[in-house]
Amino acid sequence: MPQYEPEAWRDFHEPDGEPSKRDQCRLLDLLGRINYRILSGNRVYVEVGGVVYKTIYGGYWRSVFTGIEHYLLHCEQVSSAVWKEEQTTAIDLPIAYSKGGWTTRGHSLSFILNRD
Repeated sequence: MPQYEPEAWRDFHEPDGEPSKRDQCRLLDLLGRINYRILSGNRVYVEVGGVVYKTIYGGYWRSVFTGIEHYLLHCEQVSSAVWKEEQTTAIDLPIAYSKGGWTTRGHSLSFILNRD
């Protein structure tokens, strides 16, 4: 006999390979937790394709024209000797849904959490 699962409607996968509502909620929750850690004075680092970035904030916006939702991490690059250069290294890492889950620039995200 099947058991009741709360909020099972969120598991319904959208057509065309779109993320489920549950996956979208989990990503928004993650972005909120990242922002909370940053506002609390902690640092969050993310590694994408072998490059380490310091996260400044996580963002979400939805186009009023197309309805497409966009997720991103606004970061500063901290690896590969950027301290030798005078220019800013701020970058937006767009987060996209793929068959392998949430990725950025074709790579899965690895978070490096430190304890201050």
